[in-house]
This record gives sequence, C-alpha cells and structure tokens, in this order.
Amino acid sequence: MHYAVAVQFRSASSFLIAYSVNLSRGGLFVETHHDVPVGTPLELSLEIPGSGTVALSGQVAWRRGPESPDGPTGLGVEFADISAPLSAVIDRLVSDYQGLQVLIFALDGKDRNSLTRMVKTIVSSAEIVVAADIRVAETLLTDDVDLVVIDVDGDPEGGLAAIRIAKALGAPVPAIALASTKRLRDHARAAGADELTGNPPAFEELQVAVVRGLSRPIAVR
Repeated sequence: MHYAVAVQFRSASSFLIAYSVNLSRGGLFVETHHDVPVGTPLELSLEIPGSGTVALSGQVAWRRGPESPDGPTGLGVEFADISAPLSAVIDRLVSDYQGLQVLIFALDGKDRNSLTRMVKTIVSSAEIVVAADIRVAETLLTDDVDLVVIDVDGDPEGGLAAIRIAKALGAPVPAIALASTKRLRDHARAAGADELTGNPPAFEELQVAVVRGLSRPIAVR
C-alpha cells in the first residue's frame, strides 16, 4: 500500500526553513491525523510558491500520536535521495531569497524589546516589525508577514483578535501565542494559534515555536 501526500507551503521562505531544518537531513515531519504504519511507502508532492510541484519518494519512519507532549500529530517521513529533484529548486530560491518578516505584538515596551532580541537571535536575517495595540497590528498583518508572535497576557482581547486576523488572511500567517495561564492558552488555541508557549517564554521554547511556525506548511492533503 502506498500513501500519497501533497504538502503546500505558504511561501518560498517557509519552504527554505523546512528544507534547512529537516529536508536537508533527509526527512520531513508531515502534520496529519491519518494513521499510517511505520514502513509504508510514501509519495510526497511539495507545492512551493514560484517553483511549482516537486515529487519525492520515501517511507514513514516514525509516528507521533495525538497524546504526545512533543508536538502535533503526524508522521516522520524519511527520503532516500532528495538531491536530484531539489537541487535546482534550492539554488533558484536561495538566489531570489528576500528574507523573513516577523510581527511582534505586545503591549509592554520591555516585552517587545525582549521578544525582538530573542527572535533576531533565532532568525538573524528576519526583519522585525512591532505593534503595541490591535489597531496597529491589524494594519501590519498582511500576506507579506511570515510569522506573528503575540503576547496574549498584556491585552487578551486584542491578542486573540490578532490571532483571528492572522488566520483569516488569504494565506494564513502562522501565529505564536505567549500566555502565562492555561485558560489563555486554551483561548489562543481556539482562536487558531499554531504554537503556544509560556509567558515569558524560555529561549529554547520560543526557538522551537519560531522554527516550527515558520516551516509549517499551509496545507497537507
């Protein structure tokens, strides 16, 4: 039995992050609730903006269930050789790379500065834009933004609204919600947040959330 998956990336930047973190090492995590046995052959189509579709063959190497604390449910896919189908695509995307734009929405100025420093440490090439209230965040939240980091504690209503705005765009923007209580994290998840962290987040916790948010496909079919 073969299993076929189409993975659509939001932008060339999100694909490059996914490539640098996972594909370059010969694997990829596919977020899905389909229960596919380890060892199942898999045909993967990568839909990359500006580069069309790239087909890869592999197999399911491991699975993560819905109760796992380590991340979302899905499959770890292992590829035998990806250099031939992807080398020309990577070269072209790298030569045209325009960088990443990250929006940080936090009420408190010190929190905005701290988050800006951490995100720049995680992704040094990122352009950081900041918002102190939902009105500014709404004007800045466009398809050009690659990731939004939201401090929900400072303005819960505005923070949740920002998540909904990000997810309502034509190409939904990945959203990381920072919240100090389970209640706010649950509200943020219900609003559509892709990643949740404590507040303030430990650097390693934010790093995992940022990389996972930037590399997450827009759709898996």
